[in-house]
Amino acid sequence: MVTNYEGNMLGSKKLQNISIIAQKQCHDYTKVEDMFSKLATEDEAERAIVIQDIQQDIKELASTELDSVKLFLSTILRLSQRSPFDDITHGMKQLLQQLEGLGLQVPRIRFRKGPSFYIPHDVVPKLNDTSSEVYHLFKNAFLNDARVSHMVQVMGFHPAYLSYWIQTHHYLLRGPGQLPKYFRAYIGILASCRHHCLYSVNLLEREFLCFGGPPTWLQGIQYAPRKIQRLSTINDILCNSPWALNNHHMQELQQGADCWSRQELSQALTIICHFHALTQFILGCGLTHEIDSSAGHTYGTSPLDAPSDEESSLSEKSGDPILFDDIYTRLMQEAGETSNSEELNHQHFADLLEQQSNRELLQMRKSNALSHYLMNPDFQYTVAKEMIHGHEFDWEEMGFPVFRGYNTELADILDEKFRVIQSLTYNTMGKRANVDTTKLRESVWYFTQQLLGVYFTDFDYGLVKSMLPDNFKDYISVTVLTPEKLQEDNFRFTGFTYSEKVHFSLIMMESRFQATFCYGLKALD
Repeated sequence: MVTNYEGNMLGSKKLQNISIIAQKQCHDYTKVEDMFSKLATEDEAERAIVIQDIQQDIKELASTELDSVKLFLSTILRLSQRSPFDDITHGMKQLLQQLEGLGLQVPRIRFRKGPSFYIPHDVVPKLNDTSSEVYHLFKNAFLNDARVSHMVQVMGFHPAYLSYWIQTHHYLLRGPGQLPKYFRAYIGILASCRHHCLYSVNLLEREFLCFGGPPTWLQGIQYAPRKIQRLSTINDILCNSPWALNNHHMQELQQGADCWSRQELSQALTIICHFHALTQFILGCGLTHEIDSSAGHTYGTSPLDAPSDEESSLSEKSGDPILFDDIYTRLMQEAGETSNSEELNHQHFADLLEQQSNRELLQMRKSNALSHYLMNPDFQYTVAKEMIHGHEFDWEEMGFPVFRGYNTELADILDEKFRVIQSLTYNTMGKRANVDTTKLRESVWYFTQQLLGVYFTDFDYGLVKSMLPDNFKDYISVTVLTPEKLQEDNFRFTGFTYSEKVHFSLIMMESRFQATFCYGLKALD
């Protein structure tokens, strides 16, 4: 029989062991960061010196402490494949070859080479194409983080938008604000876990440790302070039932021990809504894990089995051929016309979601890999009992002025980001040019917010019915509500270019962010 004293001793020992492991992980990340961060310079001569130093240091380490070298191998592999500077990729490839020549087993890229399972790598914007419009954004991203993430590379299809997204993302994690930077990264982790997005969590855990966050927090939310734990309820609600958030939830957080100030809450809300929407994009575009994450590489003799990019391109042609032609025909029919406005039928909308939830796609088993970060991992999406008029708290008239009272600089960045994504168009659709896609883009934007319980009386919802076939609406529904259950088949609709599919994903991401953020601001106001 174990006494209370013995039980407490065992619990204390377990916690001590966890702390030791976490401290080592933090130390490892710091060593890697220290070695490779110096590569983030625009000076070519300076980079050459750093590359040479890294090569020399690693080879010397390999001759004396073989196990220690393994700590750096995944980062060397990433840089040999993902850098806007050719001298870095060449230098790191050369280093891997030299280490392999010394008999060291070096890692290989897991799965395919590109940043997305769904998009062939030869289609995604190249990081080292100095002539491209997006190159300066890739370069600046690398200079800031010594990394161009897969998120940034895929968003590179749309440079005008990417510029504002990078500003937002950087501001939320590293810009001014009352919350410590490691608090922000941890809140981002909690938000990313709601959609089981391991990709985002892996990146944020690195950020958290680099910002000096206590390593034990990464063992689970029960190891984080009570103040952080208290955010769990609004994290759950904003992700799965944002219409249910109210002023009572916010007032509770501002009372008692470990309370939150209104300024802190406004910052936390922005981070939570940002990462809920971002994980939707990550999963919706099928982003592969970063090469230096544990899921991004393997020590096998060859990459794991996966469809080739050629097979992926061929499978793209096997999707439902009616979708593209159907949408294009509807768009042409709507040109210059006003559709017959139909009254929003909420019961029909609820039935549609209930049918959708019963489909095989939405019955996939959820991963428990991140459940240690969630206090209520079984909290699920529910249909809103009633729709909320968007004009009761829309962004332009109310959300923007309210948030400006908390953070003028960030409010202006968000406002411009919304404007850019809502107006972004190339007047093309597939291979067709000179196409006005306004009604199609608006239908995707407003249908996304409709799924989140918001409707606007001045928008003609007849357009959603006339512009979006049922299979396209199903795709939007799954992407917005349960992106963790998406499969490649959902992304494989024909006719549209990969750039256009990413464009749709960005519209859905920003529409969701705006809607849920306004719910949060309304509850806080």
